[in-house]
Amino acid sequence: NDPFPKEDVAPNSTWAHGTHVAGILAATTDNGLGMASTSYNAKYISVKASRENQTGEPGISDGFAGITYAAKAGYYAGSFTIINNSWGGGGYSASENTVINNAQDNYGAIILGAAGNGYDSGGDEYGAHYPSSYDNCISVCAMSCSYNWGGWATYHPTVDLAAPGESIQSAIIGGGYESWDGSSMA
Repeated sequence: NDPFPKEDVAPNSTWAHGTHVAGILAATTDNGLGMASTSYNAKYISVKASRENQTGEPGISDGFAGITYAAKAGYYAGSFTIINNSWGGGGYSASENTVINNAQDNYGAIILGAAGNGYDSGGDEYGAHYPSSYDNCISVCAMSCSYNWGGWATYHPTVDLAAPGESIQSAIIGGGYESWDGSSMA
């Protein structure tokens, strides 16, 4: 029940990834500070999918449970729900795709997924990446701010759209801002 990052982690560690992504989505628009969000006047909930007792850098242990939780929370609050998934890897699973389908079909959620950073997964820039490659998940590939594909972001036939993902400024743990690269930033 605690959406906050693990205590005492570095502001640019893997534990801080969710904070940086959430800052892109939830930044206040038109206040003259940091950056502005494209999702004007939206409401947000944070869902932590890593377990607090993990040592070292976190893994996603409860990602699909998090998708279901977020879909239900938005549905029962009477809201329009968009679920961002800036995590993933290789390996198709029918049961995982069922979770995505359930969130869309039964709770009206729109599910998005970062298409992946090919260099992080052994250099496979053209391989499938999950959950972004599942049916009913909108897959987002990163590109440069000059609209070029940098050759590092995963690009696969399941990619639906691309957005800038290089040198994207956002909030970091402990205050302040940093520019990061990645399909999560797209």
